Amino acid sequence: MNTSKVACLLFTVSMILISYSIMAASGESLYEGVCGETKNPDCLPLLKDDPRITSAKNYLDLSTFILEFGEKKAREGKEYMLQFAKDHPTELITYCANNYESPITSFLSAKAELIEDPRTATYDALVAGDVPKQCAKAMEEAKIDNPPINKIVTLLSPIAYYAISHLVVI
Repeated sequence: MNTSKVACLLFTVSMILISYSIMAASGESLYEGVCGETKNPDCLPLLKDDPRITSAKNYLDLSTFILEFGEKKAREGKEYMLQFAKDHPTELITYCANNYESPITSFLSAKAELIEDPRTATYDALVAGDVPKQCAKAMEEAKIDNPPINKIVTLLSPIAYYAISHLVVI
């Protein structure tokens, strides 16, 4: 290995260590930092009850746990929306329910790309929120309250994005 490669490697490692020491000194956990980035007050209460998320020691684990949580909640959302569409069969709500597989697929795709292509994983994480946002609009047009599960899936999209963005090397 030539001298410039060694210097670059040492610089990169030192920057990683410095960033971890700053975080440890501040007493802020990884998930709290990510929630701060989302600027959404519902983030901390949503994530704090999952011990895997709150105890994550690195951004790869945190991102994985958030994406798994997102997939789980998206599956719950799909079931809820399919039943909801049966009870309220408007065109928009039926469309919403029939497309709720999309956030599940997006969370799974982002998880599969975390190591090889975290930049694409950030995109997939953001796209996971598209259908839930459309569902919220459909609910609003039907003068129906946006259900909590849809709000959760919508919120998990940017949370996952911010967590994964820490894995992207510039």
